[in-house]
Amino acid sequence: MNMRSLLGLLLVLAGPAGTAVAADYWVKNGGNDAAPGLSPATAWATLGHAAAVVNPGDTVHVLDGSYQGFDLRRSGTAGNPITFLAQSPSTLITADNPDTPDGINVEDAAHIVLDGFTVNDRTRAGVRVAVSQFVTVRNCHTGNNGRWGIFSGFADDFTIENTEAHHSQAEHGIYVSNTCVNPIVRDNLVHDNHGNGIHMNGDVSQGGAGIITNALIERNVIYGNGVGGGSGINLDGVQQSVIRNNLLHDNHASGISLYRIDAAAGSSHDLVINNTIVNAADSRWCVNINTGSTNDTVRNNILYNYHSFHGAIAIDSSSRTGFASDHNAVISRFSTDSGDTVIDLTAWQGLGYDAGSFVAGPAELFVSPGTDFHLLTGSPAVDAGSPTGAPSDDLDGDPRPVGAAFDVGTYEFQLTSCGNNQADPGEQCGDPGTAGCADPCTNCVQCICAAAQPMCGDGLVCGSEECDAGHACADTGQVCQDCRCVNPPACTSGIPLTTATLGLRADPFRLRLKGEALIPKPWQGVDPPMNGIRISVDGVTGSGGLDVTIPGGAGWTASPALTRWTYTDRTGAHGGITRVTVRDRSRVADGLLAVVLKGGGGAAIALPDAGATRAAVVLGTAGECAAIAWNPPGGDRPRCDGDAAMLTCR
Repeated sequence: MNMRSLLGLLLVLAGPAGTAVAADYWVKNGGNDAAPGLSPATAWATLGHAAAVVNPGDTVHVLDGSYQGFDLRRSGTAGNPITFLAQSPSTLITADNPDTPDGINVEDAAHIVLDGFTVNDRTRAGVRVAVSQFVTVRNCHTGNNGRWGIFSGFADDFTIENTEAHHSQAEHGIYVSNTCVNPIVRDNLVHDNHGNGIHMNGDVSQGGAGIITNALIERNVIYGNGVGGGSGINLDGVQQSVIRNNLLHDNHASGISLYRIDAAAGSSHDLVINNTIVNAADSRWCVNINTGSTNDTVRNNILYNYHSFHGAIAIDSSSRTGFASDHNAVISRFSTDSGDTVIDLTAWQGLGYDAGSFVAGPAELFVSPGTDFHLLTGSPAVDAGSPTGAPSDDLDGDPRPVGAAFDVGTYEFQLTSCGNNQADPGEQCGDPGTAGCADPCTNCVQCICAAAQPMCGDGLVCGSEECDAGHACADTGQVCQDCRCVNPPACTSGIPLTTATLGLRADPFRLRLKGEALIPKPWQGVDPPMNGIRISVDGVTGSGGLDVTIPGGAGWTASPALTRWTYTDRTGAHGGITRVTVRDRSRVADGLLAVVLKGGGGAAIALPDAGATRAAVVLGTAGECAAIAWNPPGGDRPRCDGDAAMLTCR
């Protein structure tokens, strides 16, 4: 045996020299990069230090706080990735990393996991991954970044999942660029980006083959993108890929585009299946296929467009080779010349496309058009799909098919079954249990009162509730609020009575109320000598108080400049009120009124509950009024304190 063979045998027997054991490290604000970093108590201070020393299998736990981003150029292995794990969404990257104008930069690396970071307001990208492989970005939040939320270049086997990418200022939410294989973009929320929601571009000018292959784009919710042009999902030179179970709504450009501009060839041999696309009124086409993008399939999709001209599918002559489309719910507008002219579904079917498709609109398809894109009971999309290539689950993760066949669109209509403890569509509550009801449920349609656990809003008056949905208050003068019967407020203008104080005695009756209100001019009825004034002090539950209207006329005087009005009646003929002063203080603030009311000598009254006291002053019309509600005793001011004899609020 020669020396080289002997050395090799010894190395195999001894194992790799210097092999490190995978470790858990910690980073926190106020840490110390000179510390061991092996516990929260000995945590490092910077992510840059962690990125410089990690090895395969290491996990870096990043505690909540604000950090400068980091540049990572080390690699894990297939079974031992390097993981940077944020504690929560409050783990923030608030400054670019030292090497690139991005929050987090991963470059010349492999087998990396970035989990849970919030990266907003960075110069270029929130997260950038370049010339790397087997990198996963998950559970992250990227918003308001200069160009992109998440960017990759020449990154094979790159995965983005369970991440939000929104409000990218110049371009796209998620951008997968340059030659690569096996990118996965799934379960993300991508919205309100200036350009594309999700953009994939082979870009041959940067080298390589200029093609992206075997991409999977699934279960993403994509909306509000494209005010600067583009698509919800934009594919330039993306081939042999699957786009499925995505919900695209209210995007302002195209829905899904397959084409070639920068790539080496068109987006060909792609499957667009079981997506729901509802385009905005200022959008382009739901599906746009052109520039030599051949052998593509569009199947089991909902394609609706609020634009007055653009419609479901636009294709050009260079892309019709091998094109197939069927089992779609569509708006009846198609184009064979990239949208220059439009034909209806019948003419489109005459070309050999969409024989099993049908015309349908949002009102007959969805539970709530614009807000809930689950299929309505009786929707024509139910059981209207094809099994060929269809996914085994839907956007919610529920199984497909349910019923006689696969459904069309991103959601599979789920049949309900009473007894699964869930309040399914068509059921009032979940039997057994309390789902959707809180009170016990029977036969999934009737809640049974249980005084120990009433739920306001379930349509039953249970336990301490005085009213509920469909069950009004016994006193027709009261209204139902949070399942309690309360007096309707005397003032609903929303104008506050500020700097307000109240002193109220029950027997003998005494009252002093003063406050200020900023009532916008021009005033319509603020003329106390003509229209009078109303004062209301009560408890919201109807306990005690007073409600007095002092009419205009006798007892009122006005200053020559009409900036002060005074009411005097020593007898207290109107509810015991003896004096009212209203002053126009517009010289301080335009529309400011000061009010002082005094009373005494009238009949004894019951005081409102100090825990639920409110007061209102109405001048002229109902809109020219102000109100205040005081907090219970011991709470923050303004609050009331008192007993059955005396109430003081301030």
